[in-house]
Formats: sequence, C-alpha cells, structure tokens
Amino acid sequence: MNKIAFITDSSSGIGLHEYSDVYVVPMGTRINNKDYTDMVDISSQEFFELLKQYENGATTFQPTPQSFIDTYQKVIDDGYTHVIAIHATSALTGACEQSKSVSRDFDIESTIIDSMTGDYPLRRMVEEGIKAKNNNESYQAIIDKVNDLQNASTLIFYPKNLNQVKNSGRLSRSKALIAGILNIQIIIEFQKGKIVLADKLRTKKKAFNYLINKLKDEITRDNPSKVGVSYTGEHETADSIINFLNEKFPNKIIEKNPFINVGAVHTGYGTVAIGWINV
Repeated sequence: MNKIAFITDSSSGIGLHEYSDVYVVPMGTRINNKDYTDMVDISSQEFFELLKQYENGATTFQPTPQSFIDTYQKVIDDGYTHVIAIHATSALTGACEQSKSVSRDFDIESTIIDSMTGDYPLRRMVEEGIKAKNNNESYQAIIDKVNDLQNASTLIFYPKNLNQVKNSGRLSRSKALIAGILNIQIIIEFQKGKIVLADKLRTKKKAFNYLINKLKDEITRDNPSKVGVSYTGEHETADSIINFLNEKFPNKIIEKNPFINVGAVHTGYGTVAIGWINV
C-alpha cells in the first residue's frame, strides 16, 4: 500500500509541523545584514517588525540543497513510499528545480509540481492534495488533481514599497520607477506563474476601490469555497477587505494569515495579498 508524503516550501505559509504528512523546506531572508530561516530563526510578527525598520535592501535566499537532501531522507526514514512535492512558481524561485534535482538521488517515487503561484493558493493546493489522500484517492489521481489547479488559482497584491518591487525585479523596473516618481498606487497579480501589473491608480482610495471591485468580479466568476487574505504587519487594509468579503460573500470561508516572509521582502511592510483556488 502506498504511503504518500507531501513536500512544499515555506512560501506556502504552511507551518513546519502543521500537517503530519507535509514536510516544509524553509526559505530564507536577509535583513539588516543578518540571515533568517523562515519559521526557524524568526516568527512572522518578529520579521514584520524588522521589515518595518529595514525593508529597503532586504533580500531573500533559496533553501540550500542540503535542506532538500535532509527533507527527502526524513521522508524515507519515516516510512513513506511516494512523494508529491508542490513548490512556489519556478518563474520566481529555484525551489522547484532544486527539489526535482535532489529527488533523483533517492529511491522513492517522486512527482514534483510547479504550482505557478505562492502564498495562500499554494497552501490550498497542498491542502487539496491532503484531502484527496485522506479520501483514499490514488497517487496518480492526487497528482492529476493538483496539476489541474495550476491554472485555477488567483493571487493579487497591493504592494506598499515600490522600491522593493523595483529592486526585486518582480516587476519591470521602468513601470515601478514611473509609479514611484508619480506616487502612483499599483495592483499586481500572478499570470501563468509570473507577476504582472494589473493596474496603476493615482490615489490610495482609488486603488482600494479598484481592488475591491476586482475581487468582487473575480470571486463571483471563480466561486472558490475559501479566500485567503494575507497581511504584512499592518492589519487595517486586510481587515477592511475581510469585512467587505464577509458581507458580499457570507457563505465563503475567509481566512486571514500573515503574508509569507519572502513575498513581504519584495513588496514591503503593509502589503496585502488576496488569493484562492477554484474549488
């Protein structure tokens, strides 16, 4: 009988010991000239406080190959026979390729999936895999289900530090630079695993209203059962969005979580991210 484990990375927001069958490889951040490993050296709240003071110049780093080696070995030592690894988009991080490379060195059936997203939608993809496993679906059926979710996820950001967006290279430097010079607010989103500009607006009020209308239209279209709202230290904007979603979509589960550290570095203190998958 197959015993299936899931591997992901900390850009999913899943805790190191949150699920018994899920193994999380931590990513890392460098802030104020000091390195921190996600969920090992620092909590989200501690990280946000540092980010508030030292966000300009903060960077991220990938999990080490050794951390993947240790994770795959732990999976085998714990008696698992099959692995499904679901990682953050390969367009922005090398975690997926590292996982794929390391998996070849171990005698265990492994499938590596590029989620083409991160944060809450990545979490939900892993959770749907766990749900299918708990329903005794086959290894291949679980893989097929998760693969189907690659193009069925949405992740929208309202970033607060355009310098970090520009420096990270996650958005073209010219667009971010122009927005910064003109004090324009921007909304960005994932499309096919890459971050693109959704719109730019002249005031915070217009940006917030645009975001609310975009959420209303796209959640109505996709009809997800759950929506995640992620905050980066500051709660006011996230809570306003949650209040709107609870009023507009009373039958949906709205979950509030801290934004992933690696994402916060590239978008700044106060950033809000909203995401879901179409299930």
